[in-house]
Amino acid sequence: MATETRCLTLPVRPRPFAGEATVGFLMRVARDNGYDTLCRLGKTFGSVDGLCRALGLTTEERQILFGPYPSFWGPSVLSNGLMAADFNHSQLRWCPLCLGESAHLRGSWLLKISCVCNRHATWLQEKCPDCGSFQRLDKVNFEICGCGASLAEIRAARPVADSVYHLSQTVEASIIGNSALLGFPPLSLPEWLKLISYLGQFSETCRPRKPGKIANMHQLDTASAFLLQASYLLDSWPENFRALLAAIQCQAESEAKTKTSIRGTFGTLYHVLYTDLSAPCFQFLRDEFERFLHVHWPGVVNKRHRAFKPETVATHPRVTLKQAAKKAGIAPSTVRHFVRAELIAGNQTELPSGRKMRSVDEQSLAQIAVLAKECVTLGETAKQLVLPECRVRELISDGILKPLVSRMHGNAAAWLIPKQQVRALIFAGTGVTHSPPIINVRYILKYWHLREGEFITLVRALLERQLEPVGKSTESVPIGNICLDEQVARKWLVEKRYVGGASISVDEAAKRLGLKQQVVYDLVKLGLLATSQDDLPGRRVTQTSLEEFQATYISLAEFAVTLNRAPRWLLQTLSVQPVSGPMIDGSRQYFFRRVDLSI
Repeated sequence: MATETRCLTLPVRPRPFAGEATVGFLMRVARDNGYDTLCRLGKTFGSVDGLCRALGLTTEERQILFGPYPSFWGPSVLSNGLMAADFNHSQLRWCPLCLGESAHLRGSWLLKISCVCNRHATWLQEKCPDCGSFQRLDKVNFEICGCGASLAEIRAARPVADSVYHLSQTVEASIIGNSALLGFPPLSLPEWLKLISYLGQFSETCRPRKPGKIANMHQLDTASAFLLQASYLLDSWPENFRALLAAIQCQAESEAKTKTSIRGTFGTLYHVLYTDLSAPCFQFLRDEFERFLHVHWPGVVNKRHRAFKPETVATHPRVTLKQAAKKAGIAPSTVRHFVRAELIAGNQTELPSGRKMRSVDEQSLAQIAVLAKECVTLGETAKQLVLPECRVRELISDGILKPLVSRMHGNAAAWLIPKQQVRALIFAGTGVTHSPPIINVRYILKYWHLREGEFITLVRALLERQLEPVGKSTESVPIGNICLDEQVARKWLVEKRYVGGASISVDEAAKRLGLKQQVVYDLVKLGLLATSQDDLPGRRVTQTSLEEFQATYISLAEFAVTLNRAPRWLLQTLSVQPVSGPMIDGSRQYFFRRVDLSI
């Protein structure tokens, strides 16, 4: 009763301003009534109710105050779902312009996240303009610093960016009811505070390890950094938020820590979106996050992701190889080979166990089906071309056939060769009638003992029309059944072998020299034409020995033609002795050394 009597004798009983900070009002009461600290005021009055009765405050006047009471009166019961932790209890923030207009503390200034004066669009201050000291909330004269400087003095008012100003305005408007930033759902004041405090911790270059623990929010620098970053992410929605998501994903890839799970890749941000900000009012954040995954997440989103909306899982564009194979109607191994050969875009992630997880875009399903439909296996190719499989492999090794899938691409068990390339080895005849003998390519492969590389040379000769197929021009014949004129084919093969450095028989050498066989055999016997013995029967003449003979010797008949003289007359007039001939060694023709004839 004594305390209440003393309370009733307060000489000065100021009235609160609308939206004034509760602690600011108490500071004015203490100052006007001669108390040097709020603690002394608290000791004088046993409760806040006793002080209000002493001041004669009505219920309406008490309700227009904003913020908690000092802690020495016990815990405060706050409206709007706010908690005492949402407010500053030690350091003062203020707007000099507002203090100059009316010397009372605005309740919104005590919010930890409050950094802007929404009346003047400037940043709040927390340090004396003269001595630079922080101003504490336990003092009673909030207009003057301890050094004597006026806190209402304006030195340098810093303007606020539009995005920060609009967000700050929205937060302050939510004190009296839910408010909405343009393009976002309306939120209550605690929801705005929670959104800013969590979202403001994330940037493209910095992400918190423990986003639930926020230190130094009572300091203006920390709070303003959160407000700035939150306003940046909400500005130009959703481009800046998507840039943040892309930066997190890119960093995971650059650090060679690509995760197979979305939770592992996006880490603490994922936890914030689906745990800390799990309330329905923040669904717009999760919606945009899941839309980003729809476009940029290379893995599969399936029913294991229970936190996602069902439509996010149902419409995700990437599927496993098994799912892709089932939808395309082919074997999973074929899809895997297409991915390995980079015929379709695919993603591969190695799990900690060493197992590899692969996925493809659902839009690739049509391409997969087309690729599979337009290809044949190695065995099917051999049947269509009427060739042994070993010969098909030769065509592949030489590049005439270029399989989409083969052992050259990841040791594939199956070979897939485009049908278009197979059709290129099906020929039509020339329509020209040929007399026997006629043989087909299969006969050549079986009985002609082609040497290494000669089959490929034969195929290229057919492709380049050096050899013309025999048959009707209206019929298409696979390369194995193509018919050729035997004499033309043999002549072509001998020429190819000769050009390639292969030896030829003495009879073939006679044809090339334009001499009779017996004459050439005499030359061999006399050692004028060098021969060798290889794996083929009989004496063989190499291209080198034939060229050396032609460069060293000349027949009388050939020399006579060059001089336009009769051979017999020329033989009688020449003073040069032949190296071989009927009168020399009994051979059938005369031969001279070219050097002896000076030619």
